[in-house]
Amino acid sequence: MNRTARWLLLAVGSLVVFGLCVWLGDALLPWDRPERIGAGAGAGAVLAAVLVAWGSSAISSSAPPRGTGGNTASGERSVATGDNSGIIVTGDNGTIQR
Repeated sequence: MNRTARWLLLAVGSLVVFGLCVWLGDALLPWDRPERIGAGAGAGAVLAAVLVAWGSSAISSSAPPRGTGGNTASGERSVATGDNSGIIVTGDNGTIQR
């Protein structure tokens, strides 16, 4: 499943969770109707936010890593890095080489 479909599924799922909480709050709570709907909407917002946070993490972690392949090191004191434009210190006499 591609990334767009996963985000769409997550959006629909969070709307369903929100609507279900509002409906359950209206159907089950013993208060007046505005308070029942408000409590259901509050619980639904919290649960939908948790679902979106979890889904976002799951969707982002399933992406392939950047810069796969091509990073090789050869030689006695070689260092292989991906996209590093900073300073690399390898411990050779404290000398910083760029």
